[in-house]
Amino acid sequence: METQTATGTETPESDETAAAPASRRRLRPLIFASALLCAALAAAGVLFTTHSDNGNHGADTKHHGPTTPVAYQITGHGTAQISYAAPDGRLHTVSAQLPWRGGADLTTGGAPAVVSIVLGKEGGNASCSVSLHGKVVQQATAYGSYGRANCRAPLARTTP
Repeated sequence: METQTATGTETPESDETAAAPASRRRLRPLIFASALLCAALAAAGVLFTTHSDNGNHGADTKHHGPTTPVAYQITGHGTAQISYAAPDGRLHTVSAQLPWRGGADLTTGGAPAVVSIVLGKEGGNASCSVSLHGKVVQQATAYGSYGRANCRAPLARTTP
């Protein structure tokens, strides 16, 4: 295949160059969905950061006011990218073997308890859940190649 350049001369175009727009078109929905998730979490007051998984899973205990015990659980097989709200109010992202569990004491009335999963190219299925005070309050399942699921629970203050 040949293309016309700005100078009017023709140059051969490689098959690799011609295939690039098709691969970008396949990535656009994934990039768009990721941007929507980030925007929704930012609007909910969750700040973003990434870190390596040190096995801590949110065991930091800096709090400002009463807290709510939160448990995150991911079931399934294989590896998934997992993002979750930690006690510092930030969204932490790890790549982990499934099943995976995490937990934190989050500030009541603050940013919501959030956990999301993104499956790899190989797909499959995996489920996420958020528990408050030991009770599951939300769960969702991701299916297929790059499947996603999001679980979110507000940490409402209770009145005496």
